[in-house]
Amino acid sequence: MMAAFRLRPAWLVLVLVSAALLALERSRPASAQTSGSASEAHLARYPFDPVCPWGRIADGQGLLVRCLERNEAQGLLAAAAAPALNAAPAALAATSSSTAGAAEPGSAARAAAAAPEATAQALSGRNPALTTPPTPPRSTRVYRKVSVKEVGAAQADTGELPEAQPQLRKVHERYAQCVSNNGGLEGAQGKVTLRFLVRERGRAEGVSVKERQGISLAAAKCVAEVVDRRYVGYPAAPIVGATLSIEFMPEGAIR
Repeated sequence: MMAAFRLRPAWLVLVLVSAALLALERSRPASAQTSGSASEAHLARYPFDPVCPWGRIADGQGLLVRCLERNEAQGLLAAAAAPALNAAPAALAATSSSTAGAAEPGSAARAAAAAPEATAQALSGRNPALTTPPTPPRSTRVYRKVSVKEVGAAQADTGELPEAQPQLRKVHERYAQCVSNNGGLEGAQGKVTLRFLVRERGRAEGVSVKERQGISLAAAKCVAEVVDRRYVGYPAAPIVGATLSIEFMPEGAIR
């Protein structure tokens, strides 16, 4: 009777400790779930860019140059994913080559011995299959005197810029001079496509070369510098991206 009475405090302590541990264990999933839902809500909301939904290009000094277009962003993602996709075939090819080398120890030596003979046959013409065809001569004519065929309308990402075309046409002679002084025009026509931003000041900012055809990169950059900081009209939003195309032709050609 006395022994049973002495064990009661120990049982009471054990029951209290077990109840406390059970309550702590039940409270952990609820807190984890609460923090998980809060983090998911945070990730769903941020980051968010209302001006450049496909990303931005900066100048390395904290200033925005222009917004990325959808095809540019998709191209960057595809280029980033390409090494990972090519890693598996490359590893498989390396494994196959090492296995083949292990199976045939003399294959590398035979290939090295046959290389000089193949080179000699190709140079002497004894084996037509190994002869490298000559590079065809360049047939594209280069025109040093160039004129502007057309200054296209500026295509704004939001709204319109009707004043851009007449304003940018005023310096068409400088565009042609850029091409003439930087390699000329390759072929009967050429074209450069530019991208830029327009802010509340109404001027083209951060002009960059998007595409070029028939002209050198130096000529395209020269044209971009001429367009940069020129008045193109007030945008429909605080920051608007725009695209401009300028076409060239040989001087004296019929438009």
